[in-house]
Amino acid sequence: MEILAIVILAFLALRTFVSLVNLFSDLHLPDKKPSEFPKVSLLIPARNEEAAIGRLLSDIQKLNYPDFEAIVCNDHSSDNTEEILNWFAGEEERIHWFLGEKLPTDWLGKNFACHQLAQKASGKYLIFLDADVELSNDSITKAVAYFQEKKLSLLSVFPQQRMETFAEQSTVPVMNWILQSLLPMILVQKTRFPSISAANGQFMMFEAENYRTNQWHSQVRNQNVEDIRLARMIKTKGLKMAVLLGNRDIFCRMYRQFDEAVLGFSRNMHEYFGGKRAIMAGFWLIVFSGPLVVWAILGWEFVCVFTALVIANRLFVAVASRQNIFTSVLLHPLQIISFTAIVFYNIFRRMKKETTWKGRRIKLSS
Repeated sequence: MEILAIVILAFLALRTFVSLVNLFSDLHLPDKKPSEFPKVSLLIPARNEEAAIGRLLSDIQKLNYPDFEAIVCNDHSSDNTEEILNWFAGEEERIHWFLGEKLPTDWLGKNFACHQLAQKASGKYLIFLDADVELSNDSITKAVAYFQEKKLSLLSVFPQQRMETFAEQSTVPVMNWILQSLLPMILVQKTRFPSISAANGQFMMFEAENYRTNQWHSQVRNQNVEDIRLARMIKTKGLKMAVLLGNRDIFCRMYRQFDEAVLGFSRNMHEYFGGKRAIMAGFWLIVFSGPLVVWAILGWEFVCVFTALVIANRLFVAVASRQNIFTSVLLHPLQIISFTAIVFYNIFRRMKKETTWKGRRIKLSS
């Protein structure tokens, strides 16, 4: 039994080391200028986004990048999204929108909206943005410079999360905590193994010719976790990609309520574990029961070691993600409870074979 406790401690130590590596890997957009400034197409799928899209379009108006267009696909919104789009399109000639086509039976809504957006884009680079993203004035300039310098086929960014409520602080950090303690993110760029992949659909940048040649969103038309699937496909083809953290350039406020966060994260949490729910459940079991196992077998001294590693892990992730270090540590037990709810709801949803998202019934593909 001692071996089990030692393995749990060693696994935690490894995860803490990975989070330290991510902290010192410089995973943000450097403050550089592009070698050239080709036209960029900012492509935004929007379905019932009246609460967020005005903020993004306002940020787009303030960008210092000299040559861009912003195109929004209104995916049959039933709220005031269309009114907001009309106002911004009237104020800014570089902002356009169109009503999306009827959703085909073999497509998911966001993927089909992105596919249509790419067809209407005229830029050399395509940047797909979720409607709840916020941009700094020079974020696109930095992204283009990094894309050119690294000769990428895909650049994806995990936005810095804005968390204003207790519910958000208890749930949203789970995403970064898992990602940054399990994956040395620099290896996504440095290796060609498809298994070492990550991406975030909130910000995904492609070279337009490469995108149209491969029709990326068409290839994942019925996948409800399209971003990670696309990352794996790109690496399978031997193409180069990178994934970064948004730190002070790209922001997002994803969820405001506990149930909203659990519902949203449960759609794709298993993809953080190679798409394997058994591995996800095993990870949860180790995290949830780890302190008790270590205490029961090795005693309080090693529980103190366990606690120190957990605190260090959370601190490293919080600093790298620009999260509040005090709430990240103090609310970690609540975040484990949130993770528990996400894991079990993910499994429950898979048993049902379908879910509902933004008023549409979605058949789960994995």
